[in-house]
Amino acid sequence: MLADAAPPGFYAPDPYQERWLWVGVALVGLVMLWYGFVWWATRERPLRQVPGPGTTIEALRRDYLRQIDAVLRRARSGDVSDRQAHQQLSVLVRHFVQEMSGIAAPTMTLTDLTESGDRLVTVAETVATLYPGEFGTHRAETLEGSAALARQVVTGWS
Repeated sequence: MLADAAPPGFYAPDPYQERWLWVGVALVGLVMLWYGFVWWATRERPLRQVPGPGTTIEALRRDYLRQIDAVLRRARSGDVSDRQAHQQLSVLVRHFVQEMSGIAAPTMTLTDLTESGDRLVTVAETVATLYPGEFGTHRAETLEGSAALARQVVTGWS
């Protein structure tokens, strides 16, 4: 027979234990879960078109106008420099636009804002006016004028 033909000292391989099958299945499952999580965490989410629940547009406008006034008060009292105040005004304008429209204005450069179309023209002009106050070595625009432009964007956005 065949068993008689095998050379002496030859042993057939031991079969795998059943637990290794389940370990392999669990590892494949974990890899699939990982890919699912990565897909879910990085998917493109729909843009929010209206302010959050319970927030009216007028309440949002009042809140941003109050924050603009607070920036002016802090600059007048000397708590922040004119440069910092210009930066804060720019941040406020960009975040207001994002909350009102869902457009990612806080992460857009001035070029991005300018090339975004008609909807962001006033925002791009306001940010362009604020840039010298934020980054320039000289005062290009008074802080009150910059705050007036920021108020104009907040009150005029539709």
